[in-house]
Amino acid sequence: MKRVIVVGGGIAGTIVANRMARMMPEEIEKGEAEIVVVDKSDRHTYQPGQALVPFNVQDPAELIRNERELLDHRIKLLHGQKGEVTKIDPANHSVVTADGVSHSYDYLVIATGSHLRWDEVPGYKEAVYSPWDFESALKLREALDQFSGGTIVMNVAKLPHKCPVAPMELTLMLDDMLRRRGIRDKTEIIYTYPVPGIFGIKTTNDVMIKIFQERGIRIVSPFNVTNVNAKDKVMESQEGEKIKFDIAIGVPPHTGAKVIGDSGIGDKRNWVPTDKFSLRMKDHSNVFVIGDTTDIPISKAGSTADFESYIIANNVTNEIRGNGLKKSYDGSVFCYIATGLDSATYIRFNYAAPPVPPPPSYVHWWGKLMYNKLYWTVTAKAVV
Repeated sequence: MKRVIVVGGGIAGTIVANRMARMMPEEIEKGEAEIVVVDKSDRHTYQPGQALVPFNVQDPAELIRNERELLDHRIKLLHGQKGEVTKIDPANHSVVTADGVSHSYDYLVIATGSHLRWDEVPGYKEAVYSPWDFESALKLREALDQFSGGTIVMNVAKLPHKCPVAPMELTLMLDDMLRRRGIRDKTEIIYTYPVPGIFGIKTTNDVMIKIFQERGIRIVSPFNVTNVNAKDKVMESQEGEKIKFDIAIGVPPHTGAKVIGDSGIGDKRNWVPTDKFSLRMKDHSNVFVIGDTTDIPISKAGSTADFESYIIANNVTNEIRGNGLKKSYDGSVFCYIATGLDSATYIRFNYAAPPVPPPPSYVHWWGKLMYNKLYWTVTAKAVV
């Protein structure tokens, strides 16, 4: 029997596990293959929806489901100490869990995601609201409900981070919300970014900067935050800038999972070295890496993991069947970008073709909301 272990039950791990189960049901039912998902938590959170919570567009209760309910019934789930991975050992084709058990595998998919490192910027956690954290998104909603005017700063602490378009979305939804409440003229919105511009891809950056300028949003970049004074509400940068704020919204620094560093299989930020076409961990042909976990130069986004899942599921299934067929990842990504509370655009690109966002419209906003709703019944379950 061939055992496939998926480390991580988030968006990437859930989609790829379900896609593999759909592709080789006969092998699983005959006992020729087994798929096991291991994760400390049995709670599944749809993190992209957190960006809509502060604006009362998304009910936070709808963002959490039980992982077991999302997984195909043929997939085994280990959680708690039995699912908390403390060591990944590619040399010995095994993973060790917190209960001390070593689990051997024939194929491994690492889907451990990206994680917030608030501590890397002194004062950040105390002073900055972040929709990248579920509880902080709820607190930001309360703060915005009580806001009556002043200065709001949107800060991106470090690149890369998950959901790269979200800081721009938050800024433009904020702008729209304040206009609807009649207090936009009483508010200065400042967007800070660690490299020149507001987004890392030039074709998208150029389009979005024009929208920011039309909305009167001040851009300060490059701005590499070094310290946030929660008492005085001042954000300082490596470049010597000091920005005083009434509300600070931000993206904390991100790294790969701690277990990646503990296992000695990642780079200095715990991203796993990955071949950008095969999605195999470098130097380990039976280990695949998906989603935020990789070090490949592509967006850390849910849609990225979805596209990657087709490649990994196909290649693992074909190797188990011994037919030698291989698929290659072309870098495909698709992301909606909210440009207000009833309008959006999108970017669709790959390694060879850069994105050019179309004009914002209500149709794309509707598409974004529908994509979020269909996540539970279509995307997560790998129906298409």
